[in-house]
Amino acid sequence: MTTTPFDLGKLLSPLKTQDFFLTYWERQHLLLKREQAGYYDSLIKTADLEAIISDSDMRYPALRLAKGGSYFAPEVYTRNIKHGDESFLGVPDVKKISEEYRHGATIALPAIHRNWRALGVLCEQLQMEFDHPAHANVYITPGNAAGFTPHYDTHEVIVLQIAGKKRWSIYAPVIDLPHRTQLFAPQAYSGQAPIAEVDLQAGDLLYLPRGFLHSTTTSDSFSAHVTLGITVYTWADLLKEYVQTAITDKEHRRALTPGFASRTELKPLLREQLIQALDRLRTTTDIDQLIGSFTDRVRATQLLPPRSFSANVSVVTLDSVLKSPPPESYRVIADEDKRVLEFNGVHYQIPIPVELTIRAMSKLRTFRGSDIAEHLEPEGRLLLIRHLTDIGFLTTAGTA
Repeated sequence: MTTTPFDLGKLLSPLKTQDFFLTYWERQHLLLKREQAGYYDSLIKTADLEAIISDSDMRYPALRLAKGGSYFAPEVYTRNIKHGDESFLGVPDVKKISEEYRHGATIALPAIHRNWRALGVLCEQLQMEFDHPAHANVYITPGNAAGFTPHYDTHEVIVLQIAGKKRWSIYAPVIDLPHRTQLFAPQAYSGQAPIAEVDLQAGDLLYLPRGFLHSTTTSDSFSAHVTLGITVYTWADLLKEYVQTAITDKEHRRALTPGFASRTELKPLLREQLIQALDRLRTTTDIDQLIGSFTDRVRATQLLPPRSFSANVSVVTLDSVLKSPPPESYRVIADEDKRVLEFNGVHYQIPIPVELTIRAMSKLRTFRGSDIAEHLEPEGRLLLIRHLTDIGFLTTAGTA
């Protein structure tokens, strides 16, 4: 029997994905009751979580304890293990963790998608669907205990109840759709009544838009849930990038009028000059190129293959045979006194002479390190080809 891989559609079933975006996304919370306790078994189970904690391989800060809205200091539940002259730091002490857990502490496994492949695959899938980064945390709370005190998150929250049950109290936002820089401050919570109280049981799903305050408690049953966080790119992020393009224009790099901050009579002039600068920015910026660069970088983070280590590697030398990428896979941007290599959605500042070297590499396609960059001494050539190999621009094809 094969299990259908999880994606957004399976998470939201029986709700249709388009209905989720039309009705709930960034607007209101969503509760899906399933009465299918094993719905998320292919992602992670209680036995998996118990094994992760018991094996003691998940070191701080990949395993944390919290109570009363605050995280414990790591020395409360971890130890350093001496091995010869070195020490393994932050190793979980399962005995202490168990004791604190029995007294009401919550065990958190932040960014567990980095260590648990099924959740990693799900986050990769969600990132491809949303075009926004996704991560997964796990929270395990004993029965008759409170989880975190009222707070809001600056990312979209999708809760998957894995085991047990938990009550969620949901409160109206104190700030609508907070940016990730607008972190929750305890004084923002004024003790208002919840707008909803929902009980999650194994197999259920809860979606909370960012900014909605929430707190949790358990009854006689423990609770284990996965929180999927979607950290969104906002219009503010794109506009910030738009404004950043101003530095490429000499006129925008001119100093503000001397005395602009202390002489009140200059404020009307400053206002007029700012409006002119914004008008100039709008007419001088290539909007299509701006959007293209922004989306290329987003896509590049999605399309990178999973990192893997290979022992069968030889150190790059000037005799190594190297391959350059096809010309259409990169571009060199001229910016007055510097050059920028854009490759795989990432920008690398390069010296102006290196632009000619890169173009020569592109024409050769396959070459030895000693064949290029005649303007550089051998040591400089070696540093250049090793750097370009490290970023993936060049690949090795053996030695000559």
